[in-house]
Amino acid sequence: MIEKMRKYTFVLYHQEYESFLVELQKLGLVHIIRSRDDKTESQTKNLELMQEYGECIKFLTKLKSIAPKQTNPLPTKALLNRINEAREEKEKLQHSIDMVKKQIRDLTPWGHFDYNLVHKLKEAGLTIRFHTCLKNHFKPEWQENYPVKIINEVGGIVYFIVITDDGDPCLEADTFSFHKHTLQELEDHLSELQNKQRDIDEYLYSIAPTAIEMFNEELKRLSNEYEFEDAMQQGEFEAENTIRLISGWIPVSLEQGLKDFLEKNNVIYFAEEAKAEENPPIKLKNNWFARLFEPISKMYMLPYYNEFDLTPFFAPFFALFFGFCNADIGYGIVIIILAVILKLKLKNKGMKDIMSLLIIFGASSIIMGWVMGSALAYDLKTIPALADKILIKDNNQIFNYALLLGAIQILFGIAISAVKTIRNNGIKFGLSTIGTFLLLLGLTVLGSSLLGTDISKVQPYLKYPIYIGLAMILLFNSPGKNIILNILNGLWLLYQIITGYFGDILSYIRLFALCVSSAILGFVMNSIGSQMAGIPVVGPIIFILFMLFGHTLNIGLGGLSGFVHPLRLTFVEFYKNAAFAGPGQEYKPFGKKE
Repeated sequence: MIEKMRKYTFVLYHQEYESFLVELQKLGLVHIIRSRDDKTESQTKNLELMQEYGECIKFLTKLKSIAPKQTNPLPTKALLNRINEAREEKEKLQHSIDMVKKQIRDLTPWGHFDYNLVHKLKEAGLTIRFHTCLKNHFKPEWQENYPVKIINEVGGIVYFIVITDDGDPCLEADTFSFHKHTLQELEDHLSELQNKQRDIDEYLYSIAPTAIEMFNEELKRLSNEYEFEDAMQQGEFEAENTIRLISGWIPVSLEQGLKDFLEKNNVIYFAEEAKAEENPPIKLKNNWFARLFEPISKMYMLPYYNEFDLTPFFAPFFALFFGFCNADIGYGIVIIILAVILKLKLKNKGMKDIMSLLIIFGASSIIMGWVMGSALAYDLKTIPALADKILIKDNNQIFNYALLLGAIQILFGIAISAVKTIRNNGIKFGLSTIGTFLLLLGLTVLGSSLLGTDISKVQPYLKYPIYIGLAMILLFNSPGKNIILNILNGLWLLYQIITGYFGDILSYIRLFALCVSSAILGFVMNSIGSQMAGIPVVGPIIFILFMLFGHTLNIGLGGLSGFVHPLRLTFVEFYKNAAFAGPGQEYKPFGKKE
């Protein structure tokens, strides 16, 4: 659900404004209403510094250093400059290393030889010419007519020399021009460059944990400074610049703390209820189960203040869909074990909540695995004692249940839309949506008979919700308009409702496809593994290794698809039918970062 907000306006003497903000920042409860976006020079400088520190933290984090933290003699900014200089030097060294490696590759086919010998021969009147050509372009008569010596052949290219005492023999081959340095000199230089780069790597690795901690602290300080200066700009001057007004939002549940603060500091203020048109910030408040799904909600967007928080409504479906895509008892147990181990090791609360969410996903996989009779891709229906207890017997039933789940979620979304419309606009504006729900409910039950469901007991009554729904759509789609216009508009709306509904329903076939594909892949792994087990001596070892690899791969693929595709069904099909509207701004209290 969305927490109720209250708007507070503070009236301050201009000389007390800054000290008030200092205390308000310490309180950390009020979301400041921003009236201007102009940035001061110091704000711009702080932003640039924060970006620089943030980028450096990302770089150092990738090093995954476990070096012990050290007492750093440098100030934070000096350390940042030192690290950036080291990174720049490393990049320059890498560029030089790449160039030297290329030169070494060019000279390697010629091998190590004495350049002085070339000069001595030249002084004696003999010239050594270095040539290369493709192997199929090398002519044997060259060796008959000239003193030619083949030095090497690499990658279909012949490297050879010609020794002459007069002029150029004009062979149809490329002339090779040597670098200023010998191969040995280049190799020595490469080793020197690599040693320097290694020294930089060792420095960065050793300083990374210390630097990350220092930079995070500096980021908090800069963020607080930026936030404070921004708040300084938001106050409006009144009464010939002697009074400053600043407003902010606070959740009603936290309001008492603010009141105590204001009374203690004798601050004049005005409080009023939040209005949707003022776009109050959004703070979600849900029970422990729905709260775990809030990060998923925020991946899309937060709702407007007068909307419904759909998190508690889609959470059970999302968990069920994940279990549907990974319907296997064994896979569910593995997911739970992995999540519990990581939850015990992790310290970050956000990551612990994600692990709790994984435990729920694992439990859903176990439940759906039992419903469909699968354990590590082995069919439990082949066990006589369990066969009658398995609810879903074949792929046709899986297909039908996927469509049924889709229909239930879509109808649930339409019901939410109807309730929201009635709450915001009145009953007459929600009649058309109620009619949509009744019509689609009737058509869904009627259509289920095509999938083999026995509806003989309710079939005589289906005409009532269908006819009532049609009438409500045609007559109440635009309350207050001419009845003829309502009917014409209703016909077009009816076409959109029916085509859209069946299009949405078909999207849920992906649950069936993912469930079956995961089961098939697991079955193939088991089949291949059982054949490997028959190999003499090493068979059991190969079987275990292959099964571990195969099922780990299947769990990974299933986990990814089991998250991504329910995400799509939630944000596209369910949100659309629930008439979700956003984005709302997140509640971010003005306060020091912990």
